[in-house]
Amino acid sequence: MEDPAPAHCRETALLHRGGCDLCKSGALMDRDGAISALSESGIAPCEVCAPETGLRQE
Repeated sequence: MEDPAPAHCRETALLHRGGCDLCKSGALMDRDGAISALSESGIAPCEVCAPETGLRQE
């Protein structure tokens, strides 16, 4: 049985909130960058920290 692909080889990249324990990179971006990233194909919000909830317009 083959090992699953490492996280950095997955087709979909995950966007995390700062401080998410699942985030390995530690790289940060501003709000506009995060909103833009989530509109790109191949990038999805982390299901654990749910960064999109903090990006909603009020």
